[in-house]
Amino acid sequence: MKRIDPSRIKDSFINVSTFPADLGEGRSAAPDAALLDAVVEAVEKKNGFAVVYGVNKLLAARGLDLHTESGAALARDYLEGIFRAIAPRFDLARYSPTPVAYDRVAKMDVDGFNKNRNFTPNSDHTESREFVTTKCVHFDSATPFIANLYGPNQNISGGMPMICDTRRFCQDKGLDPRALIENIPNNYNVAVKAEFSEEILRDYSFALKLDLENDIVMIVLHNEVVGGLAHAATQPSLTDASKAAKRPIRHVEYQVAGSDDLKRWYDYYGLSLEKASNHKEDANITRFVRGELNPYPNIIEVRA
Repeated sequence: MKRIDPSRIKDSFINVSTFPADLGEGRSAAPDAALLDAVVEAVEKKNGFAVVYGVNKLLAARGLDLHTESGAALARDYLEGIFRAIAPRFDLARYSPTPVAYDRVAKMDVDGFNKNRNFTPNSDHTESREFVTTKCVHFDSATPFIANLYGPNQNISGGMPMICDTRRFCQDKGLDPRALIENIPNNYNVAVKAEFSEEILRDYSFALKLDLENDIVMIVLHNEVVGGLAHAATQPSLTDASKAAKRPIRHVEYQVAGSDDLKRWYDYYGLSLEKASNHKEDANITRFVRGELNPYPNIIEVRA
């Protein structure tokens, strides 16, 4: 039985170009109050997520091109500024199942197709390493709300972002959310266990068909395992095998104050906190870093 109601889901689609905007210097611009209200309401009161799109129209109306380095940077900074503006409005103690101190909001720019090299996170408790982004059904660790900014892609087919209603799955099954997840080898994210993934992907998940070649789309998620939603992606591939490709993602999250807080979060879920090293091709982690196992019977299109 499908648990996906497209009409309800679309309540969380927010076209940023329909709100007044002063792009200013990106993050320094003050987002419209009604826009902030709409994002918070979508995340807290509606579906646990918001899909914010249409920044390409904001740029075009000002004679700016999203496909230039400066245009894309301005768009990302503006969307990130929306998340930073709503961040103080979330009561983190209410959404954290165990006491954890969050002391900042930080961003990370990554490539969701190629290996990320010489990557230095904005964190005091993890070290720089090479990694490939996670595409299985997963949660980012120890951060109750996140934003992922996707696009503009170059020479990419597939790679559709997926949202997985693990909150409803646990409610329907009477499952303690702490039993839902497991460690991802050599990774700080945590994955939904294989025994639950197939049903969640089939009946509780949907892929978002977005114009990620010509727009940058921000997905804001209630990311805590208890009470929140997981996310994933379908497998990206080269549209033209003879050309290079990019799948840029900016990840914005609350970060814990230190390693003790991070360990406290892992301990609550009965998971181990182990140091991750550079990515290695390993059959044991194929299902975690590749999305070919993610069927997407529920595709919902977001149109500008």
